[in-house]
Amino acid sequence: MNQIERSDNQPEFDAIIVGSGTCGATIARALCRRNKNVLLLERGDNAPVNESLLRMAAVMDEVPLGEGRLATMRAIATGGSTGLYFGVVNYPRPDTFSRLGIDLGADFDAVRQELPIAQLPEALLGDQNRRLRESALALGHAWQKNDMLIDLAKCDGGYRYEAKWKARSYVDEAVAQGATLISRATVHKVLIEGGKAVGVEYRVRRGLFGSETRRVYGARIILAAGELASPQLLRDSGVPGIGDRGFYCNPGYAIYGLVPGLTGRSSFVGSMGCSYDEGIELGDANVPQHMLRPMMLAGFKLRHLVASTRSIGIGVKVKDGFGGELRPDGRLHKTFDREDRQRLDKGRAEAIRILRHAGATHITDFGVTAAGRVGGLVRIGEHVDDKLETRYRNLYVCDGSVLPDDMRGTPTLTLVCLARHLSRHLLATL
Repeated sequence: MNQIERSDNQPEFDAIIVGSGTCGATIARALCRRNKNVLLLERGDNAPVNESLLRMAAVMDEVPLGEGRLATMRAIATGGSTGLYFGVVNYPRPDTFSRLGIDLGADFDAVRQELPIAQLPEALLGDQNRRLRESALALGHAWQKNDMLIDLAKCDGGYRYEAKWKARSYVDEAVAQGATLISRATVHKVLIEGGKAVGVEYRVRRGLFGSETRRVYGARIILAAGELASPQLLRDSGVPGIGDRGFYCNPGYAIYGLVPGLTGRSSFVGSMGCSYDEGIELGDANVPQHMLRPMMLAGFKLRHLVASTRSIGIGVKVKDGFGGELRPDGRLHKTFDREDRQRLDKGRAEAIRILRHAGATHITDFGVTAAGRVGGLVRIGEHVDDKLETRYRNLYVCDGSVLPDDMRGTPTLTLVCLARHLSRHLLATL
């Protein structure tokens, strides 16, 4: 706990939101629509994210997870990881949240009406997507299209990065309605006074090497820094039990082969897939061509680099058990047990079988290097209540770190619903 002294000239905000990703952006927009004074603190810069190599390299942050070369990826920029995500929709489970005292029904209905949700039409599928589907179906898999957060009107007959919904649009709306956005600002301390949160301390970068430490105060503090950052901020603030069960990370493979005569084109990743056995998911991993080539170059897959239009890819994601630790310095470390490894091996073998049935040769993978969403470090009903408030009054958490354990899929839609849920509570109390 950090006891602090205020000075009269410190600025005051109705809400200070740490992080401008899905939840932070949604909450900021909702509060600003009701004329609340909102401060958004974003660790990354404010330049728009695109899929150019230079811009992606600037915003991508690879976080090691301890097991070999396994790592998870996030975007450090305004709008958070929606700048890099695939756009796959997994829906919130009402029964899961209702058991925790949270009713997302009205929020879910509103979000479905507002956000662009659609399956890809056949015209947007490339040869590699169709070939993968045909092979999976022929082998008995229930391969089907996923709903995606994609505005089909922006696709213009093919893959378009701009068609995917991004939290940046909500940030821009909040700023237009009066929110203050400070980028390149890293929060490292929540200020606590008399058992309640009253502000944050952050460091803002100046130029290439300089920085300045500031304190700012507000009536409500919302941690929306993401599943990798918020748990450490909570632990540093004195919330006990963070990460005491370890964590899960949904490890997996991206496996590729070459199909003679295939003429693949850029497409939306993850647009189709299926469940395979208990705890194993298979999905379309055919990334856009401008991303596939540098990926193959970085992995020294030179044959696949020069024949990228003949490449066909499938992803394997495994539901791992809890384990590992959140170390005092904020790093995550985990090793997989025998059951996890068996699932990984089984999923990999089935993925290779599907690729071979599709006519693929020169099958290769990058090893167990790709991890999905990290979760399980913060729990609703223990670390936060059904209003997402911590043991310290006025300190809330709303991001992927608080999602229930059985919410292992892409969290974007659920997070928008959860952020709306918290926004309604905040508006009722401010």
